[in-house]
Amino acid sequence: MRFKQLSLLLISVFAVFAFVSCAKNSNQKATNENQAHEKFYGNETLEIENIAGDVLIAIAAPLTGPYRELGNSILEGATIAVEEFNKVNKKKVGTVIIDDGGIVSEGLARASLVTQEKVLGVIGHLNSAISIETSNLYAKNKIASISPASTSPKLTERLNVRGYSFRTIGTDRQLGELAAEFVKANQQFKNIAVLYNDRPYGISVASEFVREMAKSDEQRLVFYQTIPVRTSDHSLTANKIAKTEPDLVFFVGEYNDAGFLLKELKKQLPKIQFLGAEGIHHKEFIDIAGTDAEGAIVIGPKVIENKNFDSVFKERFGKKPSGYVSSSYKATKILLKAIKESDFKDSEEVAKKVSKNSIFDLNGDLKDSGFSIFKVENSHFAIIGS
Repeated sequence: MRFKQLSLLLISVFAVFAFVSCAKNSNQKATNENQAHEKFYGNETLEIENIAGDVLIAIAAPLTGPYRELGNSILEGATIAVEEFNKVNKKKVGTVIIDDGGIVSEGLARASLVTQEKVLGVIGHLNSAISIETSNLYAKNKIASISPASTSPKLTERLNVRGYSFRTIGTDRQLGELAAEFVKANQQFKNIAVLYNDRPYGISVASEFVREMAKSDEQRLVFYQTIPVRTSDHSLTANKIAKTEPDLVFFVGEYNDAGFLLKELKKQLPKIQFLGAEGIHHKEFIDIAGTDAEGAIVIGPKVIENKNFDSVFKERFGKKPSGYVSSSYKATKILLKAIKESDFKDSEEVAKKVSKNSIFDLNGDLKDSGFSIFKVENSHFAIIGS
């Protein structure tokens, strides 16, 4: 199937999505369910945590649930930025830490409480659906929110949140285009398989990737399908893919699904090239996939230009940064700069200062893509391009 023959397929994606979302694998073994539950779920949503300061900002992310590792990377990046700021400023910035659990209703409930705390700005959320809904509330209360992770174009396209909603990561469009550029630049990848989760994120990025790949006459799509999420057993999917003999698999989803999937793929296709979107840019992906992760190409947030950052981060958290650490650190630095420039005044004044930061365009998006390309080498992400 040529990429140029996919227009009708893309139109029907949402209909397929509705059908696949309702399907359940009734043959899932109890042992696999227990294993998957351990990997994908955490405790109940955490209580709001306040760390005192002269003024407050909020850090909002899923700190429990299936996205907890990515959510914690947002908290880690923001924490470093706040601690650095407080070391050199007399007025101290405190934090209101909220766990949205990756659930829209939970995020809205917590965001409503945050607005009552008179915070000067918000770092978060992770999931686009939550960021979109909460940004309406933040904008209504004249509070700037900067997401280090939400890639949906809709987040910043709405006029009612302009001047209050920002992001320090690229969009679905930019992500899909960058992935396609990488594949088109490597003509040895003739047969391409695309796998994506049945979420708006997966559907959107996969569609953008396929649209861009349609410009290539030398490469063809051999597999295009959603995957079952939050399960450790991807053997059936791996078997289906293996029959199409792809040279490269492009995956759009999160680190845990990607890790289990790649282990199954390598059993069937030991030489397969794996390319993953930014949701898998976390060390947990490597930990789950083990040696099968070696050589995987992963798109992630742009690295921090500060050469000392990795050592500072490791001293603070005992590990190397991954996930959204860099984009969260960047977002928090931008917000703290605006707070200082506004003389620690009200949130509306802070939002005006954020809007004037030259890193953003009129909508609140980054002027550059906000992404880097990494390769897994010796169980770590090594940058190979941007």
